[in-house]
Amino acid sequence: MSQRDAEKEIAALQRRLSREKAARGQAESLLNEKSEALYDALKQSQGTESRLRLAMWAAQESYWEWKADCDEITIRTFSLRSARESKWQSNPFDLLQKIHDEDLSQLQLQWAIVLHGGEDRLEFSFRFQRKKQFMWMRLRGRVLERDEFGSAVHIVGTTRDITSEREVEQTFHLMASAFASSREPMLVLASDYTITECNGAFVGMLRAGDKQRLIGTSLPSMLVDSTRHFAAVSGSQSRFESILVTPDEREIPVDVSLSRFESQYQKRPYVIATIRDISERKFNENRLRQMAMHDDLTGLNNRNGLTESLQHILQAEKAFSLLFIDLDGFKLVNDGAGHEVGDDCLRSVARLLERIRLEGTIVTRWGGDEFVVVLPTCGEDTAMDISEYIISGIESLQIISTSTELRLSASVGIASYPNDGESIERLIQNADAAMYQAKMAGKGRANVYQQGLWESMKAQVSLLSDLRKAIEQERLDFYVQGKYDIKGVLQSGEMLCRWHSAMHGNVSPGVFIPLAEANQLDFQIGLMALSRACDYLEVMAEHGLTVPLAVNISASQLLDPLFPAEASEICFNRNIPPRLIEIELTESIFIQNEERALAALNALRQSGFSLALDDFGSGFSALSYLKMFDFDTVKLDRSLLKDIHYNKKALALFQGIIAMLQQLNIHTVIEGVELAEYLPLLREANVNLLQGFYFDKPAQFSEFILRLPMHPTVE
Repeated sequence: MSQRDAEKEIAALQRRLSREKAARGQAESLLNEKSEALYDALKQSQGTESRLRLAMWAAQESYWEWKADCDEITIRTFSLRSARESKWQSNPFDLLQKIHDEDLSQLQLQWAIVLHGGEDRLEFSFRFQRKKQFMWMRLRGRVLERDEFGSAVHIVGTTRDITSEREVEQTFHLMASAFASSREPMLVLASDYTITECNGAFVGMLRAGDKQRLIGTSLPSMLVDSTRHFAAVSGSQSRFESILVTPDEREIPVDVSLSRFESQYQKRPYVIATIRDISERKFNENRLRQMAMHDDLTGLNNRNGLTESLQHILQAEKAFSLLFIDLDGFKLVNDGAGHEVGDDCLRSVARLLERIRLEGTIVTRWGGDEFVVVLPTCGEDTAMDISEYIISGIESLQIISTSTELRLSASVGIASYPNDGESIERLIQNADAAMYQAKMAGKGRANVYQQGLWESMKAQVSLLSDLRKAIEQERLDFYVQGKYDIKGVLQSGEMLCRWHSAMHGNVSPGVFIPLAEANQLDFQIGLMALSRACDYLEVMAEHGLTVPLAVNISASQLLDPLFPAEASEICFNRNIPPRLIEIELTESIFIQNEERALAALNALRQSGFSLALDDFGSGFSALSYLKMFDFDTVKLDRSLLKDIHYNKKALALFQGIIAMLQQLNIHTVIEGVELAEYLPLLREANVNLLQGFYFDKPAQFSEFILRLPMHPTVE
């Protein structure tokens, strides 16, 4: 063979080898695909079985199977505590021994019907004994195979413990029985408050005869002015009083109690209504109210009656005059002629006042020898004329006394609504003040209340005296308002002084703080605040909490050379690190004395206190102060925050100030955060802390500490 022929033969063999390799590769690829398909099918089958087991485990169903050839029942159960399957077998006879006697015959009958061709399906509930206790079971099954004679040879099914469901059902029956037999009228209402069921007591109350006449009726339509109460039933319970109008047009005062339920067995919620007849209670209340609103001696209104009557007049917002009358010389009558004569005098004055012929006049015995007369739609001139008539009439009263001739007179103060006060308390107070002036001017006369310095000074002196006592007796309260980061996590708090006076009520800090500063009482308040802050920090430390607190100190106190040492001593004596207390100050300290201010701040800084410039952005707000002293924190006034969510200029100014403070490495606290609309802008500006009613209001320390440990409150 020539070389050329040999080369051709080799080339042919190589081509043949390539074809065989390609064919073998295709065969192997096809085999792999078939193997993978078989594997996937196997996995899918296993997955289906696993899902079936999981479904039965979730439903707490057990699988059972009976075959005629072995006459055994195989049961596969799934524990609630574990996904593992347990399997056991038993013959039907042994199982029947554990069936409750009352259920046995019926179960045997059902089994026989299915076994011999009467039915292909089986479903029965029965009691089954387990661990010496009976439990309710539900058995379901289906014939899979029958022999040539029609007898079942293979049955499968499920069984489930329904003890809980049966107990619930029994409870429902018990509740239904209680509902029907209750002596209190009860109803079941649909979500639109129409009656779907009612008991005999309700039918009897309405004298309806047949309850079917009431089914479908709207309960709100039967109750006077009740729509708003039903509209407010957003929670689970509601209770209110109303008037029930019966089909025969009787009106019955009732107490209505509504309870909303949502049952897992019903798709729609329903409401249980209980209606109690409170006619007797209302009758007694009216009698007691009559007694509570009137004076026993004179039959006139007392203070309670006057307050109620005036509230109606105030709501009408119509002008009226109020006379405050104090009898002059009544003590002499009581002491000289005796209390019986004194009582007769009071009754005579009452009859005199009742003779005032002005429509809508309200006459009241205020207490002791004081009376109040309200004159609707009456101006000052008419009020003065009536006052003079009253004084003349009282002076004309004849007082019978065996010892000496006694005379009465009266001093009258006049106040007008709304010029002299828009509240009952203010009108009484001003009329009383006018009466006092009349007495001081010689008694037996009337005086119209005038806005003036005397009244202002009297109130101011009274308030200042009360404030001194409150400070001396340490009766000031110190609330805490939280400071939160942008995520809504509580980081620190601010001490805020509050004062409730027994004489003046809740006094605004805007009133008593300036009063304290004007009378050098702010020093004591500042030291009291520091001491109380240490108390709070001690309590938090005992709970493993470290939450810094800010204390407001007045400019005058900060400029006191002794203050830095006093503040440090308070912390030292309580073993509180000064770094946990932030001193808040306003720029007014620099205006008063720049040099002393810097010295005081440096002394506080050396002692370890943090320093914050408060109310930045209001008033003067010189930027030079930021250059002059390295503040740890600057609190931006709420006025800078206002309108930034829709005013571009306000937003630009706000962002510029924040950027400047960040460049100066000064922490920022934003005051007055009350709207959610601010949050995206504040988050974008990367501010440090937020404070305001959006997060919380100032609260007593006992409430503040409950907010710890800190949880986010902002989405």
